[in-house]
Amino acid sequence: MFWKVRRTLAFSIHELAVILGDQLTAGDLVPVFNGFLKDLDEVRIGVLKHLHDFLKLLHPDKRREYLYQLQEFLVTDNSRNWRFRAELAEQLILLLDLYTARDIYDYLRPIALSLCSDKVSSVRWISYKLVSDMVKKLYNAPSPTFVVDLMNELVERFCRCPRWSGRQAFVFICQTIIEDDCLPMDQFAEYLLPHLLHLASDRVPNVRVLLAKTLRQTLLEKEYFLICVNSYQEAVEQTIVALQMDNDSDVKYFASVHPANTKIAEDAMSTASSTY
Repeated sequence: MFWKVRRTLAFSIHELAVILGDQLTAGDLVPVFNGFLKDLDEVRIGVLKHLHDFLKLLHPDKRREYLYQLQEFLVTDNSRNWRFRAELAEQLILLLDLYTARDIYDYLRPIALSLCSDKVSSVRWISYKLVSDMVKKLYNAPSPTFVVDLMNELVERFCRCPRWSGRQAFVFICQTIIEDDCLPMDQFAEYLLPHLLHLASDRVPNVRVLLAKTLRQTLLEKEYFLICVNSYQEAVEQTIVALQMDNDSDVKYFASVHPANTKIAEDAMSTASSTY
C-alpha cells in the first residue's frame, strides 16, 4: 500500500472504529493500527493525532497493551520534527482519563518528564501542562503515594537540576499547578513551595525573573495566601522582599509591581530558552 494511502487511512481509522464497533475493531482494525505505529512518520502522525480517539474505543485490557508502545513515539525519523513530540504531549493529556493512577505513574510519567526537557520551548510548554494535569489526576487517586512520589521527583529532577533550564522548568510547572488548581494550596505549600522559594537565590537571572512573576501574579492571587493565616506566608513575603532587592533590574521590577496586563503565558516564549 502506497504511503499516502496509508497516511489517509491513519488519519481516519478512529472513525472506522466507531462504525465497526468493538468486536470488528479488535479483530480487523487493531492489526492495521499496530502496523501504522511502526510506519513512516508521515503515517504515524495520523495515528498519533487521533490516538485518544482510537484507544478510548478499545476494551480496557486491549487499551492497556499500548502503554508499552507510547515510549516509541519519542523516536522519529527526523529529530527536528518537534511538532510530533508536541502532539504526543497533547494526546497524553487526553489519555490521563483512560488509565489508572498506577499506569499513569509507571508509563506516562517518564514520557512526560522527558518532554519537559525537550530542546524546543513549544514542546516544553505543552508538557508543563501535561505534568500539572498528571499531578491533579494522581492527587485524586485513592492512594497518595503516587502524587507525593511525583512531586519529589519534580524537585530532584528539575529544581535541583545543574542546568538553569531545568530549574526554570520547575518554576513553570509550579506556576501551572497553582494556576490550574491541580493541588490544594496547603499540599502545594507543603511539598513544592519551600523548593520554589529556594530558587530566589538562583545564580541565573532568568530563573529569578520567572519566580518573581509566579509569586506576584499567580501565587498571591490565591486565597490561601491572602486570607488564611498559615506558616508559609512569612516565607513568601520574605522571598518577595529579597527579590525586590535583587541586583537584576527585571527581577526587581516583577517582584515589586503587579503589571495589569502582564501574564506568565504571554512571556513564556521570551523568558524560556528555545532551540527554534
